[in-house]
Amino acid sequence: MNTGGFGTDPADELVTGVNITPIVDVALVLLVVFLVTSSLIVSKSIQVEVPRAATGSETAVGLLALVVSASGELYVNGQQARVDDIPRAVAEARKRLEPGQKLSGFVSADVSAPYGRFAEVVDRLRQEGVTDIALDTKPIEASGK
Repeated sequence: MNTGGFGTDPADELVTGVNITPIVDVALVLLVVFLVTSSLIVSKSIQVEVPRAATGSETAVGLLALVVSASGELYVNGQQARVDDIPRAVAEARKRLEPGQKLSGFVSADVSAPYGRFAEVVDRLRQEGVTDIALDTKPIEASGK
């Protein structure tokens, strides 16, 4: 029985729930931006003179960044490591991938780094199933030669 009073219609009730979907979306986007930016900053902090190539271009840093220094030291995502640490780094990087996304390796090596060390790093990545490997180079035009 409706007496004409206020608050009797269910459509007049206040919404008490909070939609958190937009908040989660923004948080995930910020997380991805942070991961890509931090990888870029870390890989650029290790001094390496990469080789020049006519087909060289700026390449986005993947989820797994490896650097071979002039002395042959290996850095995985900015942390000094051994070749035997690559499988663990690959497994951790795969955990961060979204379903259907493929893991890419980004290898930077100093021009004076031992070639055998570079080949060992690339071979270990391939053994771990990482076949999408980008090699860091500088474009010839950027060097002024």
